[in-house]
Amino acid sequence: MEFDYYQYEISGHYASAIINGDYSGLSDQEETALTLFMANLPVNNGHFDVMEDESNFARCEVSGLYADCLNFRLYFPLIPSTC
Repeated sequence: MEFDYYQYEISGHYASAIINGDYSGLSDQEETALTLFMANLPVNNGHFDVMEDESNFARCEVSGLYADCLNFRLYFPLIPSTC
């Protein structure tokens, strides 16, 4: 099976919620922003992975604010062509 991915710069404090489903460290506003972000992803059957342990200062694609972000990839299976 082949996979492709989408890449996102996301603040590191969202990592536990994205990877483990643990929203306990987020404020209500952050949880709402993440829920909205996840609902609007181009695929809903993917798997997130963090590509680097080091953060970089960038605009978080969940909040729109500048923060120490991690490079997340959302992997999804490619559908084989029937042609």
